[in-house]
Amino acid sequence: MWTGKARSLLRHPAWRWLYPGMRVKRYALLAALGALLLGLGLKDLLPSLSLDGAWPWALLLGGGLLVGGIWAMNRSMLSAFTDPREVPVRVYVRRRLEAGPRVVAFGGGTGLSRVLRGLKERTANVAAIVAVTDDGGSTGRLRLAFGLPAVGDLVDCLSALSDHPALPRLLAYRFDRGELQGHTFGNLFLVTLNQVSGDFAEAIREANAILNLRGQVLPATPEAVRLKARFLDGEEVVGEVAIRRHQGRVREVCLVPEPKEVMAEALEAIRRADLLVLGPGSLYTSVIPSFLPKPLKQAIRETKALLVYAVNLMTEPGETDGYTAYDHYKAVAYHLGRRPDAVLVHTAPIPEAVLARYAEEGRHPVAFDPRPFALDGVRVVQGDFREEGPLAQHDPRKVVEALLNLV
Repeated sequence: MWTGKARSLLRHPAWRWLYPGMRVKRYALLAALGALLLGLGLKDLLPSLSLDGAWPWALLLGGGLLVGGIWAMNRSMLSAFTDPREVPVRVYVRRRLEAGPRVVAFGGGTGLSRVLRGLKERTANVAAIVAVTDDGGSTGRLRLAFGLPAVGDLVDCLSALSDHPALPRLLAYRFDRGELQGHTFGNLFLVTLNQVSGDFAEAIREANAILNLRGQVLPATPEAVRLKARFLDGEEVVGEVAIRRHQGRVREVCLVPEPKEVMAEALEAIRRADLLVLGPGSLYTSVIPSFLPKPLKQAIRETKALLVYAVNLMTEPGETDGYTAYDHYKAVAYHLGRRPDAVLVHTAPIPEAVLARYAEEGRHPVAFDPRPFALDGVRVVQGDFREEGPLAQHDPRKVVEALLNLV
């Protein structure tokens, strides 16, 4: 009996710290010696021991050895994982961000990824729920080849929440020759994880763990669904690319086939959220598809979290031509089955040079009239949310500041 217990004790993982070359034992012994001297110096607590007046030196030396030994031991262990000099900053940032509000952001493409870049500087409690209906470019080719949901917007969001400065450039790298031409490394990374795991939801979980994000990125559904739009003239079009090319006003969009599965992590994030953010992004091909699965819509309707919709700065040809801010809001409310509690609208002037550039593409500022919002009893947050520069796109810092002020 005792022999078995002894063997079990000797096999305990703690003994691995005694392996040669660990550079831990010496510092542990140093700290132990410091603790011993410190104890001897406290003669009031240990009256049976006498240092004949040397107790102050014992206190100083013991305290120094104890602190130095523990510091050196921690530094030695941490050096196996990262630069020890970065640890205090990382620990401070992580602890501060972990105390931030719980935010769930919906959408896809550039709009959502920009909001995520701003959110990760204020909180680590972020969940991005991403539309997976894109069927163009590299994403479209991979969908056809592997029968997957769209991976492109997921990769953009993974990159946006990354804590490593080199990762965004790596994930965005696009091959320019051979059979991989046109594909990004990030897209291939997710496809590879899916092939290895055999399950898209599990592949996303692994990607979140491997990339060590400030938050998590989740698909609206792990199923390979497509987007279908019904236009006012009654015509129905399937596929994001085809919908964008079609001329006419959209009546409604839906997913085909209707997804049966959403990730449990997405429902849990919505349930625990303090703030839900819709957009900014393409209204019918990014924002609305991100919450179309029925379990997601039901969870959003039931949550007590504040629901905010961020309206685009510019209209999009073939999708929102002539749409006002109120038209955007009504489309979201119709498809969701509830009204957003607040709407974020850019109302500051946009430079003429920027307007001229976008007008050439058939894109114009989204018009805003506060009166219909007031009649609906919806709070409107107005302001300058554009990032300085040649483009009409949201500034992550300004948008996140306005959003978090609401909660």
